[in-house]
Amino acid sequence: MLRSTLKIALMSSQINWGGGEHLLYSLGESLHRLGHEILWIAPRSSRLLERVRPTGMDAYEIAGRHPTPRTLLKLRRLLHERGVEILHGNDTHAITWGSLLSFGRASMKILGVKHTVFPVGSAMKYNWMVDRVICVSHAVREVCIDGGILAKKLAVVHGGIEPPKRDRMSERKLACAKLGIDLDVPLYCAVGNLLPCKGYDTLVDAAAQLRKRIGHFKLVICGEGKMRNKLQAMIDAQNLNDHVELLGFCEDPTSWIAASDVFVHPTHSEGLSLVSIAAQMVGTPIVATEVGGLREVLRCQDSSKPLGWILGSRCPSELAELLDVALNDREKRQQIIRDAQQSAMQHFTLEQMVNGFLNAYTESRGASESKRTPLSVRVA
Repeated sequence: MLRSTLKIALMSSQINWGGGEHLLYSLGESLHRLGHEILWIAPRSSRLLERVRPTGMDAYEIAGRHPTPRTLLKLRRLLHERGVEILHGNDTHAITWGSLLSFGRASMKILGVKHTVFPVGSAMKYNWMVDRVICVSHAVREVCIDGGILAKKLAVVHGGIEPPKRDRMSERKLACAKLGIDLDVPLYCAVGNLLPCKGYDTLVDAAAQLRKRIGHFKLVICGEGKMRNKLQAMIDAQNLNDHVELLGFCEDPTSWIAASDVFVHPTHSEGLSLVSIAAQMVGTPIVATEVGGLREVLRCQDSSKPLGWILGSRCPSELAELLDVALNDREKRQQIIRDAQQSAMQHFTLEQMVNGFLNAYTESRGASESKRTPLSVRVA
């Protein structure tokens, strides 16, 4: 057990829900269960606060991403009264808030988290305003170093999830009932915000070619974003409405992943991909691009053996072929499912992630337990 309780503020400036918010919520919930004092700071209309409020954990609402002097003063006073030792900034705007809130308070340490492989906008902010930068993959760390962030500031803590306990047949029956399709219709699933970097335009074009290869199938895309209208227009133009469906934001996308024959993730940029890890854990094979931190998920860390079907380009015909092969090569499917599940359970669990962040917190605080052996994290 920990020798002392940590007082931690977890801050996000994001309104929508994505992998970074999922990571933060899972981390905060686990820390709370371990007995640490958690204060959530997020926009009042955010999906993150929607999930936090029913838990009874303390939360402070902010109006938006950009701090006002009045809000800063009120929040600064609150952090002082609560004796917050660690302010965890989960995105670049939250890191800016944290630096302003900690000015003149050496006792409160600022940890920033880098989730993406997008280029670093300002290395000075991280080098001067943050005590530690946590990278969710080695690929993200390389981007940070290339962007000028000091190596001594950086630590890698792989994102992780609680292994989902799903009965695939039960989930399949529920999914097919919702979609109005038979159980034997091939079902593909993609999960992510509808943004240009996710590659869903390539996926829709690939669906048009897949129709020629295997006939009837269903592809569901769970997520919301600014590309929704464009994607729907592509679906309409290619007469794919019977084959492709945009489900919008899903509270529980893992149920769709577990129900599917193949999980597809044709992204152009990825810091890690928790949804791909979820697919591996529930036993759904993956077709994905090997970009950024996704390589650390899609390759065995010992042998570099592929743990899915790897897309080498943005070519719709190549993607369609892989979707066909991943569905029908039964012998390879079973081997990949076993290997990928073993890798995910070994390297990307919630317990490992929580231990990594706790080590980073205590090292930043200067606590002696920073050299302790890993904790046993019990979460529901």
